[in-house]
Amino acid sequence: MIDKDGIERPDITSEHMKPIRQGKRKMVFDESYSFRPRNIFFRIWCVIFRALAIMVFNPYMVFKRRLYSFGNENRKKMRHKAFVITCNHVHLFDDLSVGTNVFAWRKIYFTTLEQNIRNRSTGFFLRSLGGIPIPSSSLSGMKKFNEDLAYLLKKKNPILFNPEASLWPFYREIRPFKRGAFQTAVKNDVPLLPIVALFKRKKKRNGKFSYQVYFAICTPIVADKTIADDRQRSEKLMNDTYSVCKRVAEEWYAIQDCGFDDEIGLPKLKIKDLDFVNDQWILKKR
Repeated sequence: MIDKDGIERPDITSEHMKPIRQGKRKMVFDESYSFRPRNIFFRIWCVIFRALAIMVFNPYMVFKRRLYSFGNENRKKMRHKAFVITCNHVHLFDDLSVGTNVFAWRKIYFTTLEQNIRNRSTGFFLRSLGGIPIPSSSLSGMKKFNEDLAYLLKKKNPILFNPEASLWPFYREIRPFKRGAFQTAVKNDVPLLPIVALFKRKKKRNGKFSYQVYFAICTPIVADKTIADDRQRSEKLMNDTYSVCKRVAEEWYAIQDCGFDDEIGLPKLKIKDLDFVNDQWILKKR
């Protein structure tokens, strides 16, 4: 399909824009694999490497991509708590940005495709920054995966999911969610913190676009405990989260000119012109 920005996308919203390379590292993600880091030396390396990533990657995203997060009071509400994070997957570095920018002073684990961890050039570094492979072909591996996630949440380590299941760079709409993140939140009785990645773009002299990245941190959502069935409870949590994220994204592009062709006539707003309160965009008086 062709989206409203003229970019060709897959017909199925969970498919990737480009084929995923099959990693060449020989790794089996079954019950013998440790989805959470246990080796003390690797854990020390993770602390050192994450500190380096924050010092290098954080300034790059802030100064190059103008990264800014709205709704930081919602992030502060989750201090010292275990929770699941969801974010639409629309930027190559959105997971790393959440882990090193939005939550710079708190370790965030994030789920990723097992092919990414098998990749010889990036797999080890993704793992070092908190990447957890999602086993795709092992039932025993999936059981161990869920057990290790439960352990991390018990230790109050937040876990980030991309419920859209695939990367569509700079896609403005929110795609349908998969249920994995919401099942994890329900099974472990933890709240869910939705984050929405948003953009502004500017045309460069060569005809290409540069993008500025923003994050809207929404109000934490708690699963409805009046629903006895876990599956129904997770589906309601998924639908509630999707509704909030969809509305927040739609309103962001509806109230201002973000550099897209269908926003002609809307005002060009700066960060200081906007507030984000109770999942609502509020225009400040100029």
